[in-house]
Parts: sequence; structure tokens; C-alpha cells
Amino acid sequence: MTRCSLSKSALPATVTENMVRIGERICLARKRRSISQAEMATRMFVTRKTLSRLENGETSVSLGVLLSALWVLGLERDILDLAAPEKDIVGLQMEKALLPKRIHTAKTIIEPDF
Repeated sequence: MTRCSLSKSALPATVTENMVRIGERICLARKRRSISQAEMATRMFVTRKTLSRLENGETSVSLGVLLSALWVLGLERDILDLAAPEKDIVGLQMEKALLPKRIHTAKTIIEPDF
């Protein structure tokens, strides 16, 4: 019996559309490599139905399944660009706004050397 998740209906349309695109790309990459769904599912240690759900863009598929598919296809390095700190433009702008406008140096007291 499958569980009903409230989060599925609460997802923004762009998230759902992006998941469909990712699924299509994984399917295309698998076909380009002449790997059947059954063979790829076996390599991923999942069922063929789970792989099919991923390729159809179902948002309930776990991140682990997605990463496993990318690993089988040799595309696992691409996932490292997601949320990379150096590409987080908004975060970098917010961090820059917190920097002080001026740097004050402390006055040093020179002690006499007797």
C-alpha cells in the first residue's frame, strides 16, 4: 500500500517540471548507453518500477535513487554543482552586505624598552 504524501501537492510547479526534465534526461542517457531498464535497475539495487518512476519524473522518488542512477550512468560528478557555495549569488550578496564598511585598527601602545 502506498502512502499519501501532502508534500506532493504542495510542490511548486517548477519543481515538478524540473523533476520531469531530470527524469527525461536520465532516460535519454540510459538509452544512449544501450542499457535496459531492468539492467540499470539491477545496477542501482532498485526495482524496475522505481527506475520507471524516476524516469517519469515522479517527485516521490528519493534522492538516493537519483544519485544511484547518476552513478550508474557516470554522471555523479554533476550533482556536486548543486548549491555550490561559490555559485550561490544571493548568499554571496548577503554575506558581502554583512561585511564592515570600515576596518578600524587598534592603536598599539609602545612600551619603553629599558
